[in-house]
Amino acid sequence: MKKHITIFTACMLALLLPSCNGFLEKEPLDGFTDQNYWSSEANVRAYAWRFYNVFMGYGKGTGTSSEYYFQSAGASSPILISDDLTSNGFLQYQPNASASNTDWNSLYEYIRRTNILLERLPNVPMDDVAKKHWEGVARFFRAYYYFRLVQRFGDVPYYDKDVTDINNIQAVFLPRTNRNEVMDKVRNDINLAVNGLLRESDGTNTVNKYVGLALKARIGLYEGTYRKYHNAGDGTAFLNDAKNAANEIMQSGKYELGASYKAVYNSENLNASKEMILYKEYLAGVATHSIQAYTNTSSIGNGMTKAAIDSYACTDGLPVSQSPIYSGDATITDILANRDARLTATVEKEGISFRTQPQTLSRSRTSSTGYVINLYYNPASANITTTGQNSIDAPIFGYAEVLLNYAEACAELGAITQGDLDKSINPLRNRAGITDLTYVNDNDIRVNGITINDPKRTGALENISGTVSSIIWEIRRERRAELMTWTEMRYYDLMRWKKGDYLDYTKNPDVALGAKGDGMTGVTVNADGYVYVYPTSNRIFDPAKHYFNSIPVTQRTLYKAEGIDLTQNTGW
Repeated sequence: MKKHITIFTACMLALLLPSCNGFLEKEPLDGFTDQNYWSSEANVRAYAWRFYNVFMGYGKGTGTSSEYYFQSAGASSPILISDDLTSNGFLQYQPNASASNTDWNSLYEYIRRTNILLERLPNVPMDDVAKKHWEGVARFFRAYYYFRLVQRFGDVPYYDKDVTDINNIQAVFLPRTNRNEVMDKVRNDINLAVNGLLRESDGTNTVNKYVGLALKARIGLYEGTYRKYHNAGDGTAFLNDAKNAANEIMQSGKYELGASYKAVYNSENLNASKEMILYKEYLAGVATHSIQAYTNTSSIGNGMTKAAIDSYACTDGLPVSQSPIYSGDATITDILANRDARLTATVEKEGISFRTQPQTLSRSRTSSTGYVINLYYNPASANITTTGQNSIDAPIFGYAEVLLNYAEACAELGAITQGDLDKSINPLRNRAGITDLTYVNDNDIRVNGITINDPKRTGALENISGTVSSIIWEIRRERRAELMTWTEMRYYDLMRWKKGDYLDYTKNPDVALGAKGDGMTGVTVNADGYVYVYPTSNRIFDPAKHYFNSIPVTQRTLYKAEGIDLTQNTGW
């Protein structure tokens, strides 16, 4: 996919399509035009490569815009706020609406491109099988783009055709459509894409039927649980979508878990992994990033929170509050002893190193919380400490997420069985070296005959928005452990579960804490010796406001100039 994403052909440059405030007024004097471009499947394929740019992976060059780890953008992007990682600079929810939003602009540009492709396809000289496939690709991406918009903004304007008459104000400046209606349209697009449109294979590492099913499972789980926990309607159909789509991938036999959890995140060649359904490929000299450089040099890293560290189970399958083999957290050796292998793969075992109290760690590493991220380290990687020169590949859709989506959908539908656990959650636990879950009933989940009884499940934090069953709690624990430091995924898990309170320092004190630092100078600790990462700062999550981004002020101003009201989200 490196060539698809990073190398733009002349025809693509000629077809760059601006947003509503910058339409092309004249056709180019030479080269391709909209009239002569749509002449072959090759041209359609070239046009569609740009759709993949929405997948940020580990970012690009020295930039810090990505789907993993980085939390360097401003507070206008609340997705960067996490309960897993604490940024190297304090992040707070901004008090006022943003003037602009990059996601709003770019996603609508992409949507316009998909609508153009759908309108041009019938007249392209290629066979019906090819036309159906490219319709499927366009619908796949349109579904994904609108899904992203709804996650961020809730109600959004919905365009299903290219607006060619910019003087038609009513067609250009559409009002916001209710989010449920938009998601029903998203469901229709992704269903059409996977039900007979997308090819089972269209070359290496490109959108195909199984990538479509992976997206369908992700969308279904998100929307089904969002509607349930936000009292936004019946989400059963979406949950069934998630279960069935994930199960179809599982039954295909085309994918399987690899031997190494860490290899998903530090591999120079994910093409060799049967776990990958779609990934972003990087190659030295062609497309590179900086995630290894930022986590393997003296740059202060984003550190894992105490809340995140405590969430990992011990190897006996029990939470740290219940396990007799938990060694405590006085030292990094104690923390990692007898713990989920996903924790030992993620956190550096050499020691704890605070930004203000650096210890002697290889490559001079420190972090905001003392816990240093080691997940992306690969000793075989070249230029590992050079920004803009890293080339490990980034997962986009992986088999582990499919298994997690399947298990959670089954549990949310109230119909999970031991057989479901044995083909989804337990294989993940096997790879992580922890004991299998045994299902007795929704509130009696056992390991080696012992019922799991995590006091956090029914604690004060959970009671704010409501507790969940033991089976759902343990599946969420697995999801967090498997996708840890995938900040974008975690953030929207919290949003769909209505657990924004996890991000609030007052309601969830452990998210404001790092490792033990008592006895050290230059750090502030609580009564139990844990470091306050930002002792003079307090992040508040407002549930009446912060489940959605603000609608960009500039967009509302454009509408207002035409006498149309683009409504704002509650609280902004």
